[in-house]
Amino acid sequence: MVSYLYASPSGVPGDVTRTDESNIEPSMLVSPFPANYGVAVKYATGPGGTGVTPFVAADTAAVVAGLLVRAAPGISQSNTNEASFTFQPNQAEPQGLMTRGYATVLVNAGTPVRGQPVGIVQTASGGHPAGAFEVAVTGNNIPLTGTIGGNWTWAADGVDANGFAEIRIAQ
Repeated sequence: MVSYLYASPSGVPGDVTRTDESNIEPSMLVSPFPANYGVAVKYATGPGGTGVTPFVAADTAAVVAGLLVRAAPGISQSNTNEASFTFQPNQAEPQGLMTRGYATVLVNAGTPVRGQPVGIVQTASGGHPAGAFEVAVTGNNIPLTGTIGGNWTWAADGVDANGFAEIRIAQ
């Protein structure tokens, strides 16, 4: 049995960490399809549109509808990458859109501080892909406040050994 002396892993991207405190709606994915769970998504054709698609360069925080979350770690289009939990969500089936609650995300840069706003890269540049979650909220990174889904903050301090951290979406 594994023993964690200091901090256990946060989970995997797109894991719902506190199910009783979360609202998750079924949503269909629309092209361009997300490459993984745990990414910010927007409505494809405005609020209540035909489905959701990933946040891309030049989008603003105001269009973010929520976070793409996984129903179970083993559900994907293929089983080739299930050991690392880095697989593309099934495009033919409804997926989970978290509009309120707690989940695990990959932190691209920085060390999260509980209660501080979650930053998202608006335009890709030098190791900072558009849509990546980062701590900084200046320059190319914008804070996820005032989104369709509410305000996004870090739910815990720091990241685990894999660079994952917990976020909170509050309405």
